[in-house]
Order: sequence, then structure tokens, then C-alpha cells
Amino acid sequence: MAAKTKQTPMMAQYHRLKSDLPEGAVLLFRLGDFYEMFFDDAKVCAEILNITLTQRGATPMCGLPHHAADNYIGKLLAAGRMVAMCEQIEEAVPGKLVKREVTQILSPGTHFDEKMLTAERNNFLAALSREGKAFGLAVIDLTTGDFKATEMADTAALQAELERLKPSEIVHPTGDSSLVAAIAGSRAVINEHEGWVFASDSAGYTLRDHFGVQSLDGFGLKNRPAATGAAGGALHYLVNTLRRDVAHLRQLNFYEGHDFLTLDSTTLRNLEILEPLTRDAPNAACLYHAVNQTVTPMGARRLRDWLTQPLANAAAIHARQLAVQTWVEDGPRLELLRNRLREVRDLERTLTRLSVGTGNGRDLLNLRFAIEQFPGLRSLIDEAHGEAGELELHDAEDVPLLTQLAAQLKELPEVVALIARAIVDEPPLALREGGIIREKFSAELDELRGGASEGKEWIAQMQKREIENTGIPSLKV
Repeated sequence: MAAKTKQTPMMAQYHRLKSDLPEGAVLLFRLGDFYEMFFDDAKVCAEILNITLTQRGATPMCGLPHHAADNYIGKLLAAGRMVAMCEQIEEAVPGKLVKREVTQILSPGTHFDEKMLTAERNNFLAALSREGKAFGLAVIDLTTGDFKATEMADTAALQAELERLKPSEIVHPTGDSSLVAAIAGSRAVINEHEGWVFASDSAGYTLRDHFGVQSLDGFGLKNRPAATGAAGGALHYLVNTLRRDVAHLRQLNFYEGHDFLTLDSTTLRNLEILEPLTRDAPNAACLYHAVNQTVTPMGARRLRDWLTQPLANAAAIHARQLAVQTWVEDGPRLELLRNRLREVRDLERTLTRLSVGTGNGRDLLNLRFAIEQFPGLRSLIDEAHGEAGELELHDAEDVPLLTQLAAQLKELPEVVALIARAIVDEPPLALREGGIIREKFSAELDELRGGASEGKEWIAQMQKREIENTGIPSLKV
């Protein structure tokens, strides 16, 4: 019998890490300045990424430079693949195996790739569950922190809501044939997850542990086992399967279907709510583009949500009409409001990048610019509402919508001052370039910078002396 081929320590490490991944995930294995893929992963990546497939012995392999990894990862995600990032967690020492760990797993519904994200659309991960005849649906957008759940009575309502939300990825309990049938026509990437995590008891524990609460009643999930199962299953999938940081998910909203007018996929398409009916029509030939006058990506996402989920409650409709009418009748002040909102930009995604550690100095500056607008925005809202006393929508909410919004704008002068004092006016895009922190902000950092610059100057002087001593103009130190 032929002797079994002995594995190198590195390949044994690779197989151990690969065996812990979800089925179908591609492992990007960090080797120095490259990410390497082996075996079937190499074949898949070479075909999708159009890179050279090589072979060492009997092992197929291919690689890509780590500094250009984002572009390649985006292509893998666009092809519907999950991508596991395996990083070196210690400095390489000759003759010793470097410790490596899978730090996160990216998927189509959970990535932060700005080149793939659309500013005016959410990138949802959807989770489904079933309890008796009720279907539970939860959606999470990691890029904005949106986390909401609902329940539906039948398959048609579930399909209509999925068509409205258009998630990039759907996860469901293993072996639930009714859910599999309900999403059979979906264009989203579909993944299975362990069924027990969607059970209302275990899912409820997951949610209570995450939010640090004793009861989920405050989130609207009392007597909502299907919605609880979907929300808890989504959170478990993110944390335990994809190994993602979800600390920035601090709110869960439950919404009732009867609060809104349900628009199924046929209605959305025939009424041309979000896109034109015919393929040869321009993209702007739809209701969304006709009425979209928003000046921030957050506003554009909210408009899409409102158009596809019209209110069905008269009081809520009147409250919104009152807010709109206030600005329609005060054009000059509306323009001032819009100018300030432009500086707020996409605050949701900026905050998320900073919260999960993928932000940079420019995100900190954008945060400062956004917070600086809050006092002015609040003042404009208060002035506009104060002059809107003649409006006759008396059955609107007792506390007007604009007043509620103004109350949520908290001035944070200490945060603005800290960022202004710490961050340079034009920080580099990449953190590794340095130069983000102002001089004199940190004495310890200034000392380290001084040592680095003085060391370079010392080497330059030494090189100059040696060139003079040796007479070799091309000498390098």
C-alpha cells in the first residue's frame, strides 16, 4: 500500500482552519504579502478572478497581493461566494510556523465594500423562520446598523416583503422545506444555518444576551415567536458562522404589516415604483426617480422604504403630511435645511465604519462635519415649526413629527472639539500611511515621530560621509 503523503505544518494548519468554515466558503490564506488559495478554492478563484492557476506537486494553487485584495474580494462576493479572511496574528520568525486565524467571513449580505454598495439602497441580510403557520422575517444591514423584524401569515406576504426589501443574502433553518419553497425564485444568495438557533427559546436568549436585557417586550417581540426566531437566527449566523462584530447593532424594531399598505412584486413593477417597466426605458422613468430630491444617501434609502411601504394609519399619514407641508410653505428655510443636510452626508455608514474598525481619518472628519450641523438643523426645524401654526391638520399626533425629530438632535460639542484638535485637516485615505494625528496632540506620539525622522536624518548623514570617504557616489546605506 502506498505511503500517505506527509503534510507540512503549514498545510496542516490550512486544513484545520478550512475544516471550521461554512460549506462553500473560500479561504484566503495569508502568506507574507499575498493571500493564497489551495485545492478546489484555487480552481474556483482562478476562474472567477481570471488569475493564473498553478500547481505545486499535486496541489492546485493561486494567489493575489494583499494590498489589492479588496478588488478581488468584491468580485468573489459579486459571484455569490463567501470569503473567509485568514490573517497572520504574529510576526513571522524564521523556522517557526506563524500563528494564523480566520478573523472574519464576508458574504454578499454582510460586506462593507464601497465599490459594490449602492449609496441609495440598503444591503440586507435576511433571516427566515417559521412557527406554526406564521412566518418570521428579520433583516440586518451591517453597513447602517438597521435591524428590524416582522411576522407574516402566509407565503404570499413573505414573498412580497422579500421582493420589497431585496436582500442580498437569505439564511434559513436547515431542512425547512416550506421556507425553501417560499424563496425558490429569489435572486439572493441562499444559505442554510443550524435549525435549533431559530427556535424561539434559543433565539430569544441570543437576543437578550446581545442587547443586555431581561425581556424582549420593549422591542415589540412579546408573543412573536416567529419574528424572535428570525432575529435571533440572523444574529447567531453573523456572530458564530461569519465571526462578525455586531456591537453596533443596538436597536431592533418590530413592525406590523397592517400598519402599511402591502405592495406585492407585480404591483411594484406595474406601477413603476422603483424602476421602469420596460428594459429599454431610462432608469429615471419611475416614481422613485421622479420624486427623489433627497440630498443625502440616508434620505434616499428612507424614500425607497416609504414608497414601497406606504402608511395605512390615518394619524401617521397626517403627521407626515404636516411635516411636509411645513417645508413646502417655507421654501427659503427649506433650502437652508438642505444645505446643512448635504454636510451630514451618509452619517449612518460613517458611524458603522468607525464602530467596527474599518473607518479612517476622513470618516472622523465627516463625523465632525455632520455633528457640527446639528445645532443649525435643530434651530431651522424649531423656527419652521413655530411659524406653521396656521396649518389645519388637527388629527395629527399631539407631538408633531418635526418636534420629535428636533428632540433627537443632540449637540456634542466635546466630540467636535476632540476631532478638530486631534485629526489633521486633510488626512490620508489609508491608515497605514500615517499622518492622521496632529502634532502636539500627543507628546508620546510626537516623541516617536521625532525618533523616526531623526533616525532617517542620521542614516542620510552617515551615507554622505561614507560616500566622501570611499569616493563611491552610488554607495547606499
